[in-house]
Amino acid sequence: MTRTLSLAVGLLVLLALPASAGTTNPWLKPPRSFINMAHQGGEREFPSNTMYAFKEAIAAGADTLEIDINRTKDKRFVVMHDWTLDRTTDGSGYTTDSTLAQVQKLDGAYNFIPGRNAVPGEPAESYPFRGVATGDKPPPEGYTAEDFRVPSLDEVLEAFPDTPINIEIKGQEDEEAEFLENAELLAKQLEGTTRTDLIVASFSQAAVDRFHELAPAIGIAPGLEGLVGFFLQGKPMPNADAVVALQIPTEYAGITALTPRRVLEAHRQGWAVHMWLSGNEENAEVYNDLLDHCVDGIMPAAPVALERVLRKRNVIRPGNGKGEDPCAALPGKVRADDGSIAVVMKRRGVVPEAYKGNVRLTNRKGKLLGAGEFEFKNGKAKKAVARLQLVKRGRKAFDAGKKFKARVVAKTDGRRGKVRRRKTVRP
Repeated sequence: MTRTLSLAVGLLVLLALPASAGTTNPWLKPPRSFINMAHQGGEREFPSNTMYAFKEAIAAGADTLEIDINRTKDKRFVVMHDWTLDRTTDGSGYTTDSTLAQVQKLDGAYNFIPGRNAVPGEPAESYPFRGVATGDKPPPEGYTAEDFRVPSLDEVLEAFPDTPINIEIKGQEDEEAEFLENAELLAKQLEGTTRTDLIVASFSQAAVDRFHELAPAIGIAPGLEGLVGFFLQGKPMPNADAVVALQIPTEYAGITALTPRRVLEAHRQGWAVHMWLSGNEENAEVYNDLLDHCVDGIMPAAPVALERVLRKRNVIRPGNGKGEDPCAALPGKVRADDGSIAVVMKRRGVVPEAYKGNVRLTNRKGKLLGAGEFEFKNGKAKKAVARLQLVKRGRKAFDAGKKFKARVVAKTDGRRGKVRRRKTVRP
């Protein structure tokens, strides 16, 4: 998402909305935990919107593909970020002036430079994949020339039937009719789909509205007009019941757009928060800051780099339920006094919410020693204490008067994944 925005002031207005009773949004519930949403397949690490990029990103650990679609002359969709061919391929002109067959004769990795994205005009040796799509250079092992051309939307959906996909409707800038036609064509193409793992988004709110009108069962993310109206003017979110995610930038024109309060209120409305980083520096510090803001997904241009951070922090991911929520409470010191055991719980994340949870103390074999609850009574509290009621096995270990190793297992209400830490208990 790199289109010129007029959103800065609107995104700075705090929300003041009531909390929702709950959500059935699949993008907020397990097994859809935190997601690495490879933006264009990871355009700084791989050639933008190519099958090679998508396959490499998924192999590296990405959970979701973020793709862009533009219409061809014969009313087919090609997966391209731009509505012109010039930046990423060896062609020129608008996609709408070429047929699908003509676009797919082009080199989709022609201008790709690793670590930089598509950058025309550099020395020929700067482009490691130039010529693979056209047969002038052999493809990497395990890939074909077709993996480096511009794919169609049909090909991507068929190739990744079990991978969640975020589809952004593109169009020629300031040509609303183009966006609307693309929205109608996409709704027709997806008619009858049984997939529940798609999100359709666009900068054009009119395109999102039209798509939703024709395909009401598919989740959407609001366009710029919807976000501005909602944040700045106090208008209802368009098609709120179908909105599954707010997809916003971290900042615009040097002004911070992401705030802890905004994430909290989005979650109260039952909407996931997905961050796109186009034009921003991407590094471990940026990724960690977003994780600490308790967002639900990041659309990185460097999905491999993001994956390293997620694995280092053991962030819970889709499917297996393993790992930790980076915003779940963390067990700290274990105190034993006056014949009882207390676990100090530390707040993680910067979202100012009050929440509760429970703590279990187990031995090395996983047998329960004791259990209790904790509560952060307000959004400012940094610590809470869980006082554990010991079962017979735990009382026996405690009464022995010797220090012993135990495992503290904490579960924060409303968060995903359990936090486990080994601690020494000193009676």
